[in-house]
Amino acid sequence: MKIITIPFTLFSLCLMACQPQKPSAVAQQQNFICSALIEGFLKSQKLTHYQLWKVQPTLYNTASQRLYIYQAQGSNHMNILPQQQKLRFACEQLSARQFQLKLSDPQHENAIAQLSIELPEPMQLKALTAFSLPSEQSVQPE
Repeated sequence: MKIITIPFTLFSLCLMACQPQKPSAVAQQQNFICSALIEGFLKSQKLTHYQLWKVQPTLYNTASQRLYIYQAQGSNHMNILPQQQKLRFACEQLSARQFQLKLSDPQHENAIAQLSIELPEPMQLKALTAFSLPSEQSVQPE
């Protein structure tokens, strides 16, 4: 019986080691805000043919600044204007409520600030939210 349980235990440990990590809640919130800012910028500039290609560092690492690389997707129509194949956005969390988005130019090693946003206080944000799920405490059984 011990002969069977030892390989099974080792196999179980190997499977547990292969479990994917979960990004932290802070990294997920940063990613949500930064992605929304970048997508809004791309839509406002009519650059919707760019798709997210890579995020550095990954969401599994804690970082106040992340580089979002967007790559142009092929289109069926002919472009008259030249376009960059990749756009690099540096999104930095300056404080708990303030984010800044910069468009990076790797050839000139400079970044141009595109926009900065300061989120409202959590209580103000809750008051401004149009929809919220009922909390478990307010749900009463019938």
